[in-house]
Amino acid sequence: MFSRPREPLLWMAVALLSAAGFWWAGRSRNPAPLPGKTIVTWYQLITPLQDLHREEAAAFEKAHPNIEVRIVWATGTEYNTKLKTLAAAHQLPDLFFAGDVWLSYLRPLMRDLTPLVRRDAAAMGLDDFYPAIRAAMQLDGRTYIMPDTMNLSLLYYNRRLFSEAGLSEPTDGWTWDDVVRAGRVLTRPGTPGRPGVWGCSRVEGWWGEWLIYVRQAGGAVFTADGRRCALDSPQAVAGLGFYLDKSARYGISAPPGFEPANGFVNQRTAMVVGGHVSFWLSYSATPGLDWDVQVLPSGPAGRPGGELAIAGYSISATCPHPEAAWELAKFVTRPEAIAAIVARGGVSVRRSVAEAAMRDLRRGSGPGNLAAVYRQFDYGEPIPHNPYFLEMMYNLIQPEVDRMLLGELTPAETGRRAAAAVNAFMANFDPEGS
Repeated sequence: MFSRPREPLLWMAVALLSAAGFWWAGRSRNPAPLPGKTIVTWYQLITPLQDLHREEAAAFEKAHPNIEVRIVWATGTEYNTKLKTLAAAHQLPDLFFAGDVWLSYLRPLMRDLTPLVRRDAAAMGLDDFYPAIRAAMQLDGRTYIMPDTMNLSLLYYNRRLFSEAGLSEPTDGWTWDDVVRAGRVLTRPGTPGRPGVWGCSRVEGWWGEWLIYVRQAGGAVFTADGRRCALDSPQAVAGLGFYLDKSARYGISAPPGFEPANGFVNQRTAMVVGGHVSFWLSYSATPGLDWDVQVLPSGPAGRPGGELAIAGYSISATCPHPEAAWELAKFVTRPEAIAAIVARGGVSVRRSVAEAAMRDLRRGSGPGNLAAVYRQFDYGEPIPHNPYFLEMMYNLIQPEVDRMLLGELTPAETGRRAAAAVNAFMANFDPEGS
């Protein structure tokens, strides 16, 4: 997830890039299309799936000889800045990588895909996408993203460490109390020649974990109408309190600032709450790491609350040939393309691919308990759809949560301060709701 670019830097970049010519606009590097051919520019994030994207582009061109695909790569740290710069210079790519975490933020740049989706629903297998995925593709009932990957919060655990501690592996009936109970048994101090182990990791500097606890305690970041921050509610405060108590009270997580680097891969932490599917490939490739997953443990208000986030592709609002870009979007999200991604270790956004993966006993990447992964679909929740969500979380809320971990604030003070800061910020855009 990326914060919004600073406006002065954005406009400076626009001026410089406009003067020099953009990376695909320069004629010397990118010749004009041959007669009868349409060029589709595909703006893509650099990931371990880069070779698959190249293969997909080549296969698409073979199937559509009248279309040429030009992929433009960008790193994660520069992706949104470049995209906004291109938008300001009226040079948006035809197809670009996007996720529902950015949907409210980037919607002005996106084409409404609803008419195309309705027209081609049967041919593209719209019903093959899980209901939760179809919902994540939309904002205000309109479709803007065609998904190919996703993240889902889960409970990750080290099977060897559980076995050595004499513990049964987590079940789908676990609660927060079970995490604490097992975490205390799993936590051990380091000795010469044998590094210590923490029972459970704690993600710091990002909301990926603490937001789970806030929601599972019955709280939320915003009120139901989205006009007020609700982190000062008793339920939200209770969730923040559990996040703090993992180290301050229960001693199952490292003190703030002392989380082992790559703790799960290095087997210095026995459990992870939340996690990220994109790590599956490295987990499976790590010698000696015997790992699996389970649905998230339940909190006081139940199990729902973990992240369910999609990523995929949007067509730019200014695309001059939307039908050609739409053909590419459908091609790279068809079942065969999703299956190639899942084979690397990932969660399928399509039901047919997921069912095939669970039947395939030869799969070598990903967790063994795939059934738990797809059960978690019933409990996942998207982030709030607010165009300023990322900015508020990074700049207003997260600093208060970090201070809480350092012992400078209580959970109640954290909730009050964060809510006050967010409500003051949102009043700039909705004075009547303040």
